[in-house]
Amino acid sequence: MSNKRQENLLYKQMKIDENKYNELFIDKFKAHSSELFSEFNRVISEYGDTEEIRTKFYTQLFESLILQFKSNLPKDDRYEWIITTLYNHFIEAIEADEIDSSKYRRQLKYFKEAESIALLKSAAIDTEKIQPVYKNYNPNTKYGRRKAREQAALNYQNGTPEYRKEIDNIGVIVFVILFIIAVIVFFIKASAK
Repeated sequence: MSNKRQENLLYKQMKIDENKYNELFIDKFKAHSSELFSEFNRVISEYGDTEEIRTKFYTQLFESLILQFKSNLPKDDRYEWIITTLYNHFIEAIEADEIDSSKYRRQLKYFKEAESIALLKSAAIDTEKIQPVYKNYNPNTKYGRRKAREQAALNYQNGTPEYRKEIDNIGVIVFVILFIIAVIVFFIKASAK
């Protein structure tokens, strides 16, 4: 057999479609096309054009790109969705070529668990950081007293459990003091008669 015929036979036996991965990385992952092609050609010329080399190239490319996305994307509402979508696109592509995707499924599962834990922690930190708003209203006007009452009720309603407990404790202490004063006044009036 001639070399050309052997190469054509080898390409027909390969499952990995170079065009599919180029589209995936350029369109979905926004990789730079000239860098992708030059690096792919370098790896192929250096290590040979086998299915194993192509698989390693594309999996390592995915791993380096996903690391860049994880470190460079802003950690906002869409962060988890973007990373999950990229993982799913790559997993779908390699599973179509009958390549084991269990490693990337585990990474995706770990990523989702870590993000949900981080989200819960940030939510807990956010609730702890809620500080009551203290605006100064003029207590000598009807409007000022009303706005101060509304603000106090809003602070109590949106406050942390510790803040509410502190306000409740102050209320109990004030009630006890007023009760003691009322008892003293009652005994003074009773003894004056």
